[in-house]
Amino acid sequence: MIECRAMDDPAPVPSLQRLSSAVWRGIREDASRLFSGLPLVQQLVLTGALVGLAAGVSTFVFDWLIVLAESGTLDRLHLLPQPLRVLLLILLPALGAAGGWMMIDYFCPEAQGHGFDVVAKSIAEGEGRMRGRLNLVKSLASALTIGFGGSAGREGPSIQIGASAGSWIGQQLRLPVRDLKMVTAAGAAAGLAAAFGTPLAAVFFTMEVMLRDFATEAFPAVVIASVTAVAAARFLLGSERFLVKMTYEWQGTADFFAYACMGLAISPLGVLYERAMDLIERVSRDPRLQRWPTWTKPAIGGGLVGLIALAAPSVLGTGQSTINSALGGQLSGLHGAAASGAKIAATALTLGSGGSGGAFMPAIFIGAAAGRGWAALLHRLFAFSPHPGTFALIGMACVITSFYQAPVTAIVMALEVSQDYDILMPVMVACVIAYVVTRRKRGEAMVEH
Repeated sequence: MIECRAMDDPAPVPSLQRLSSAVWRGIREDASRLFSGLPLVQQLVLTGALVGLAAGVSTFVFDWLIVLAESGTLDRLHLLPQPLRVLLLILLPALGAAGGWMMIDYFCPEAQGHGFDVVAKSIAEGEGRMRGRLNLVKSLASALTIGFGGSAGREGPSIQIGASAGSWIGQQLRLPVRDLKMVTAAGAAAGLAAAFGTPLAAVFFTMEVMLRDFATEAFPAVVIASVTAVAAARFLLGSERFLVKMTYEWQGTADFFAYACMGLAISPLGVLYERAMDLIERVSRDPRLQRWPTWTKPAIGGGLVGLIALAAPSVLGTGQSTINSALGGQLSGLHGAAASGAKIAATALTLGSGGSGGAFMPAIFIGAAAGRGWAALLHRLFAFSPHPGTFALIGMACVITSFYQAPVTAIVMALEVSQDYDILMPVMVACVIAYVVTRRKRGEAMVEH
């Protein structure tokens, strides 16, 4: 029996998904062909601009998610009765850290870590390939951790988010592995620049710490990406989300001695910060704890952060308001000294137990708060009284130097924040001393945080 089909039967119509995929594939192939015909420098500049724009917009969305989480939780605690407020102050960081961990573990396991370590490993050991979904998952998980009170910075996720955006763009343009690594590094720099509004420091951090090469061909892409990201972030966020600006007051040769001594005294905090985080990470990897559900470790770490916050509320979240108070000279010396130690413990518990966030901004907090405490001590002992914010700024640079072994980045960042070249010599003296003191203890190894 022969089956016949009417001649006017409609032919199968391709689905909308298949049609859109075909259109996108054609656009991508055309763009890749046009792009490959450009000289390498023009390719890097163009991709740097695209990556910077993507990183700036992604940072804006990430920051908005943090604010949204904070406004629905921590910002409303003062409206509650005292017993309930205390209970929630302990529970919220635990819930945020556990929720962020489960989201990453289920949807995108490669997003685990503090941001910088994952990107550095992808560039150094891999092909610079990072999945596009990492951008969304890392944003949501980190917003949960930080917005619910976890002690971490937004720059680590911003680095990872920017790098994933750069990697995705590079893959769509079908760049070779070498160029893809450069674009991924440019995305990381753009994420850091957008988080702090310091494009030059982001460039130096990428070259000094991540790529460890100032002569690399990635330089044009890294610079353009950083500048574009900061421009986009400033347009979308405004300037209030960045570090405050301050000026340096020259006090003569006594300054050099005071800041040199501060570099000697404060730089060990960077080593203590690293060792505290490593200790919590080792405890979390203890074989006896592997039988527990994985989310319980970040939950315990977050709960302990909440307990610390009962005595030192400034450890919650990014701590940017405390950093700005220190740089502006409003933070008391005693509070600064205590807050720096509390922040080391809280951040080690948050990140070491598996919470999602960055380690760079807490390092700024620790240095700025300790620098403010050092200023109060000098004033009490010797009546030495330059602007206390100057000590906070240089203390910040010292801890960045000792924790990341990145004195150039620390000096440049201090200059960008102060916008005052008179501070160059004191900050150079303090950072060099911090580098020499901590280099003996930490050697050549690049930190993983």
